[in-house]
Amino acid sequence: MKKRAMKKWIPKNTPYCYTYKHGKRNMCPWRKYIKTIYYNKDEMNCPYNEDCKENHLCWTTAQTSCRVRVYRCEYLDYTDYEEDSLLWDACKECKVGNDW
Repeated sequence: MKKRAMKKWIPKNTPYCYTYKHGKRNMCPWRKYIKTIYYNKDEMNCPYNEDCKENHLCWTTAQTSCRVRVYRCEYLDYTDYEEDSLLWDACKECKVGNDW
């Protein structure tokens, strides 16, 4: 599908990939959840590695869990494997339909 045709399905007047209509959350059809990657707390790629050893609080909350949520935006043709973009937080990276 061409980008011009895809634009009409992207929520308008909001910085997010969703809007609320009739009490329901309507998601942008081009933002897709792929998977969640869970890292072992002892691995070097876990940002809480040192805190876990000191405080023993690993995996007690989402903030101390070593995980990465992988999302794809088909409109942008981009997959975020490292939570580098704001797709994981449902923020519109494409800026389509923004009024701000």
